[in-house]
Amino acid sequence: MPGIRNVIRTHHIDRWLWVYMPYTIMIFNFLTNLIVSTFTGPYTSGGVLSIYVFMMTLGIIIVPMNFSFLLGFGVRRKDYYSGTVIWLTVHMLVASIVLAVLRAIEKATSWGTGLGFFNFPFTNELGFLEFLGLNFVVFTFFCFFGFLLPSIARRFGALVLAGLLVLMFVVMGIASVLVTFYELWDEVGRFFVTYQTDSIWYLTPFTLLFVVIAYFLLRRSTVK
Repeated sequence: MPGIRNVIRTHHIDRWLWVYMPYTIMIFNFLTNLIVSTFTGPYTSGGVLSIYVFMMTLGIIIVPMNFSFLLGFGVRRKDYYSGTVIWLTVHMLVASIVLAVLRAIEKATSWGTGLGFFNFPFTNELGFLEFLGLNFVVFTFFCFFGFLLPSIARRFGALVLAGLLVLMFVVMGIASVLVTFYELWDEVGRFFVTYQTDSIWYLTPFTLLFVVIAYFLLRRSTVK
């Protein structure tokens, strides 16, 4: 437990990166869209997606930032992994709560301009807790996917990671070609239109898989 606490304290040192920056970016995007909506009228913006991308970025950079540093001070790999997973999970939960609260305010006021920034048409019927949970699923998926990438690079090297990413894009490209060849795009689109929010919950097992794989990779990774 002391090792885990030390890992969490180390992450907490950079408060600007973890506490201020993601919400500063989100608020800047929100204010920009709010100003635009005063001239254009009501519309739905996708600007809130920036915070999801930022959370994935945090997952990507956290291992290169302090993995070697903390292990150099005697922190066990298991403690580093546990402390980091706890840290990331708590931050994803906080971000989910923030978005749920802002979305509730938006639904009540529409910000006076009709702007839809935190709420989307397909989430309009969701309750507060369901919207919060859905965001938590998406946040953790992106964040721990990002966390997995440097774990792979730390264990097998950057070339292996690059190869896996290329393979992933090749597989996605082949899948796209097959769907086009068999004219299945209508069925794919119909599925996501019908099960828009339900399909997001299916990200959970992938997130858990990312977390488990990262554990075994970091256990056997080298300190550089």
